[in-house]
Amino acid sequence: MRIAIIGFGTAGEGRLHAYRTVAAGRVVAVLDPSPERRARALRLDPGVVTYATLAELLAAQPVDAVDICAPPNRHVELEREALTAGLHVICEKPVAVRTDEALDLINLARERGRLLYPAHNYGFSPMMRVLTGAVTGGRLGGPLRARFQIARDSHARGVPGWQPDWRRDVAVAQGGIMLDHGTHCAYMATQLFGEAPRTVSCLAQWADGDAASGMDLAARLNLEFNGGGTCEIDLSWVSGTRSNRYLLSGPGGTADVHDGVAEVRTAHGVERTDLAPPSRDQTHQEWFGGMFADFAGLVAAGTGWDRPMREVVTTTALIEAAYRSAGRGGEPVVPAGFSAAQAR
Repeated sequence: MRIAIIGFGTAGEGRLHAYRTVAAGRVVAVLDPSPERRARALRLDPGVVTYATLAELLAAQPVDAVDICAPPNRHVELEREALTAGLHVICEKPVAVRTDEALDLINLARERGRLLYPAHNYGFSPMMRVLTGAVTGGRLGGPLRARFQIARDSHARGVPGWQPDWRRDVAVAQGGIMLDHGTHCAYMATQLFGEAPRTVSCLAQWADGDAASGMDLAARLNLEFNGGGTCEIDLSWVSGTRSNRYLLSGPGGTADVHDGVAEVRTAHGVERTDLAPPSRDQTHQEWFGGMFADFAGLVAAGTGWDRPMREVVTTTALIEAAYRSAGRGGEPVVPAGFSAAQAR
């Protein structure tokens, strides 16, 4: 499969390296408006062709899919352009910020017969394999209770030469930590609980104490599921430390993944596994192989596309509901895309 990477910042560069580990995809082009970043791509891989825009690429050479690694404010417009041109699309999170945009993109993908696939790489991580195994194996029972804690001493920085602190610019990032790390937690929770949450409530800490800034630096979300389960998500860019913890509990036991250690406790005993902790490389290249294999397999089969495209909608709706709740002082909100996503 011939791939063009769109956006050659930290994520795009990480993706170029990651594609070297897979057999089903080959990067043939890199797109970035910055001459400096295009030159960087050529230094790393002289075999790619570089372009400033998608229009230039489409006029010059054929590709099968694009991998969008541009900043969030460009995602929807680039997805629309690529899908309209008949290309399959992988897109970094967030695929969309508003649920209506997500639904429009899914409709366009279906009309064009192309796959819109979210780059939800945490779904292919060692920690997620432990958590999923504990749930699907029935060892924890139900209803489940979950608590995710993501602590950072700052936001992740971008590449020099193009606004390294773009994550703190809401015009570019479209939001703060909820849209960034929160997106990962949202799709992980939806996958583990097997459904979208019934309600979402959220309290947030805003830059300069001003909710109107739209830049959340810390947040606590509470998800309530129809099956009786709950998930609490604590996020912070101002914690003074760096840590990840994912804790699931049920009547039958617990599954606890804390940085590089996983521990599953049930009536049958304790299973402890040392995992490679999430790397400081924010692109997590080591998880890419499984994700791309899933994408390429779906494209080849031509079926099963509803799963990732439904996840686009449920994830967008969950985070949109969290922002709406935070703006209302923590009032529970029903995600706008819940019914639509379940029906599709």
